[in-house]
Amino acid sequence: MITKVSSSNLARVMTCAGSLYLEDLSSDEKSPRAEEGTAFGEYVQLKIERKQVPTHASNGVPFDLDMKVFGDSLAQEILTHSEGHPIVCEGKVDWMTRSGIKISARYDESYSIGSTLYVRDTKYGWGIVEVFENWQLIPYAIGEVIRRQQVFEKIVLIIDQPRPHHEDGPSRAWELTYPELLEYKERIEKRMDDIAAGEKSLVTSPRCKYCNAGPGCPAISKAFYRGVDLVQHFVQDNIDDKELAFQLDLIDRIDEVVKVRKDSLRELAVSRIAGGKIIPGYVTEQSLGNRTWKPDITPEAIEIMTGKSILESKMLSPAQAEKIGIPKKFVEGVTMRPFLGNKLKKKDSADLGNKLFGAHAPTNKKELSNVSTK
Repeated sequence: MITKVSSSNLARVMTCAGSLYLEDLSSDEKSPRAEEGTAFGEYVQLKIERKQVPTHASNGVPFDLDMKVFGDSLAQEILTHSEGHPIVCEGKVDWMTRSGIKISARYDESYSIGSTLYVRDTKYGWGIVEVFENWQLIPYAIGEVIRRQQVFEKIVLIIDQPRPHHEDGPSRAWELTYPELLEYKERIEKRMDDIAAGEKSLVTSPRCKYCNAGPGCPAISKAFYRGVDLVQHFVQDNIDDKELAFQLDLIDRIDEVVKVRKDSLRELAVSRIAGGKIIPGYVTEQSLGNRTWKPDITPEAIEIMTGKSILESKMLSPAQAEKIGIPKKFVEGVTMRPFLGNKLKKKDSADLGNKLFGAHAPTNKKELSNVSTK
């Protein structure tokens, strides 16, 4: 019987209830990258709370130069954005659904300014994490509203991801109204109702790569080998337009499931090698980011030492210009999009990929007038 769902797993569970029963929930083994992310979050918290920073995090990971450079900048940005209002760090805001299943949630930072609640989550990895409809952050906001027992006009969810490049910058926000947050809460409630009633379907999706059971999941294996079989028997000659559309849809889904299986197996191999096991024919090596100047190195110092200036004058991108306050309508009038050629785009239509993946669970919406977050 399922009694608890972690917010970090909710995106997968909203699609695949069966993963709760399949994966080994007793295993708490964390990858080196996950441990590094935990350490970075701890560093940011120490800086926000203006506490003395030791050499290592509580999990034993050293606070290296990258963590200090990115962490100092992020902590200062959060302190500035909060405008002096109290910041709650590492807030544990578990809440109970009507089905009796607990949603386990712990956010990185939250604060309120007037009638707006801000909830932030830090990601230290290189894989881009989007903020829109982020099912990990949504339970954080619900739990924080319940904890504060306050109705906010606006709820702003923020992903802070300082290392990889994103056109919207290292901090990305998604704004909801209170009724919209209640609507997402009802979707979670409905899903937990289904799970409490015995829903155990295995449904593949891009979230499979984050599932501990991914490498041995029969749904992934079935989709993978069915995809391989379809590719082997692909016939291109003399297909009509409807069949062409069907084949394109299937190939897109096959590409997706192959990537999921590849990522899942690679994660498992890295984790096992880190734990001292030998995977025949494979080793791990460090993945390093682009070089950055040390914190105490300034452009002026470089010019004095080398006689070369490393400063350049460069216009901000349109997206960056909007970030600093230039009106969007003005930017629209003075920008253009270069033509790069035509590309094929999938239109919204019936799910032609059911042959490979099966139908996704429906997401029914109910009237929210009688929904409470208490």
